[in-house]
Amino acid sequence: MSRRALLLLAVLFLALAAVFADVAFADGGTVLWRKDAGALVITVFATPAPLTAGPVDISLLLQDRGGLDPVLDASVSMRLRPGSLKNASNNDSSDDSNGEIQVRATRKQAQNKLLYAAAVTLPKSGKWQLAVTILRKGERTEAVETIDVATAPKMAATYWSYVAFPPVMIVLFVVRERLIRRRTKG
Repeated sequence: MSRRALLLLAVLFLALAAVFADVAFADGGTVLWRKDAGALVITVFATPAPLTAGPVDISLLLQDRGGLDPVLDASVSMRLRPGSLKNASNNDSSDDSNGEIQVRATRKQAQNKLLYAAAVTLPKSGKWQLAVTILRKGERTEAVETIDVATAPKMAATYWSYVAFPPVMIVLFVVRERLIRRRTKG
């Protein structure tokens, strides 16, 4: 095989690797924040990465602050509301007119059974306040942080790798056939 053909195959392989680089996600997704709260360490994950408006999977890892052992016997709820902590109002009403979302996170919904997970749909981009409430052994622990939600990508931009895959395969097939013809002629 000539150097030119090897170079072409290497470039095509790297292009394919770049196309499918974002396909694999770890369990739980990308870490949004980690915080010590009471006797717990709370780590919040989310997919997709980066976090965008639309369907989102939010997962939490709860650990005992002392030995960082996973906590598996808690009741976890989350409240999301548009706006940052600076803009948050002091009223705790669960009025849906302000876009507030309340959801219960459970281990049943998570693939990784060390995590508590919940699926939500964020209707718009911007800063969102994520409040996590944990009830465990009669003790209530709360943690609140602001998360950034990007605008949802256009549908065509979401599927560009799937659209690009067939032409790349056709080019690879053509290159292969030309290499075989050269080999049989020479």
